[in-house]
Amino acid sequence: MADGHSQSKSPPQWTEIFRCFQVALDPRKLLVAAAGILAVAIGWYLLSTIFYTSAPAENDPAYTDMEALRKKFSSFKTAEGKEYGDDQFRAEGKKSFERDYAQWRELHALAGPGGRIRTMPWSEYRGPNPYDGLTKVLSGSAEERKDIISDFFTGSIPSLFEPLVKLLIPIIKVFDRDVGPWTRVYLLLCILWSLACWAFFGGVITRIAAVQLSGKDRITLTQACKFVSNRYLSYLLSPVLPLLAVTIAVLVMAFLGLFGLPAYFGDLVFIVLVPLGLLAGFVMVMILLGLLGYPLMYSTLSVEGSDTFDALSRAYNYVFQSPWQYFWYCLVSIVYGAAVTFVVLFVGSMTIYLGKWALSQTPFSESVNRRPEYLFVMAPESFGWKEMLLHGSSVEKVQDRQGEDPITKRKIYSLREKSPAQAEQYFASYTFANWMSAGVTTFFLILLFLLMIGFSYSYFWSAMTMIYLLMRKQVDEIDIDEVYLEDDESPPPVTPVTLPSTAPSAGTSLPIVPPPPPAT
Repeated sequence: MADGHSQSKSPPQWTEIFRCFQVALDPRKLLVAAAGILAVAIGWYLLSTIFYTSAPAENDPAYTDMEALRKKFSSFKTAEGKEYGDDQFRAEGKKSFERDYAQWRELHALAGPGGRIRTMPWSEYRGPNPYDGLTKVLSGSAEERKDIISDFFTGSIPSLFEPLVKLLIPIIKVFDRDVGPWTRVYLLLCILWSLACWAFFGGVITRIAAVQLSGKDRITLTQACKFVSNRYLSYLLSPVLPLLAVTIAVLVMAFLGLFGLPAYFGDLVFIVLVPLGLLAGFVMVMILLGLLGYPLMYSTLSVEGSDTFDALSRAYNYVFQSPWQYFWYCLVSIVYGAAVTFVVLFVGSMTIYLGKWALSQTPFSESVNRRPEYLFVMAPESFGWKEMLLHGSSVEKVQDRQGEDPITKRKIYSLREKSPAQAEQYFASYTFANWMSAGVTTFFLILLFLLMIGFSYSYFWSAMTMIYLLMRKQVDEIDIDEVYLEDDESPPPVTPVTLPSTAPSAGTSLPIVPPPPPAT
């Protein structure tokens, strides 16, 4: 018979991901994420300046000198088997130039001035300012709404998934057919530098998140850094070993392909190499698909305190054994993360706008030419901050949305002076104190910007830690609250309390009380 009490149904496990918003707002994680973003950006900038080269010239002797062309293409024959003439050599030189120039264009788009990898985070185009864009959507004209919504989907949406976008850009470009060998080396070094940085910074975030999400909120930033430092090699090698396996497979197939170069004999060799290449391709696909669980490797090390082998085996096992569950968790975390990231970006942009607006209300500031716009001439350009902060001033910036890279023909977004003559006259009156004040203001704006962008990275690693805990419970049936703790992270031992003894001292006699009479 029913007891009349209805048992409350527990919420589904995937709702645990919603806890990650508050966990990601931890100031320690924001600082660590900001440091990671800055470290990766500096490394990528240095690699870009090292690997970037000037464009090949069409009149270069390598493409036009007949002796060089004859030497380079001496083995080439016409369709009829005849020797090449001068016209054929010139045609091959032109093809060689076009191929090299196309490969250089890809390098220019990545490592050139304004390139996607070379540009520092605060100078990247990330769509319109969230606060300014929302106000234009609510009160602007139909044409303004159309422009804002278009720019939001093309510029702002990718910034909501920045940790994934930044991770995938060099990886996708490595497999691009138009990318040359020099650019591939550059991209591989960018990937390695990114992994080397996030092996530490991402490991620290996942370690703090693991302890917090398990309900054991007593780890310090110093303890987390020490934990990751002691296992840094495991954090680094976990995603590098699969990439190394793919690289070895490519090199082996490229070496075997040398046996297929000779005529006739090479045709026989390819009969064996083609099936072998298909098998190698399938193996590489499986390795790369398993790398979809790459963030789980860091979470494994942070939760279990184990080694590289355990991180690899658990990540691949969870992805392949329960793929739909993993993808569902990732989908929920991405959609929810995009929503909360937009809220954080909106709050951050509104903060600087209202702060500058409050300063501009200072009485008599305009009559003495001390309006606060001069403090923001070096403000970050991302999210339209500089455009918004300098609005209405002599150095007002406007976004040039019609710009186009003359080399790559890629649409670019650059700021230009609305009134160049007024801007030049305005800057001519700047003193050393003006530049110093503007520099200090820029420092604080960049710090706020990095913390704001760092939230998306903090949320990403915190969410992946929660996904690991959920996948572990799904596959291995281990509770979420089970996390490895080191000795210095364990709670202090409980000291037993000694109560004063109530026993009589020696030599003290007690009165003897007779037993009660038996009951009748």
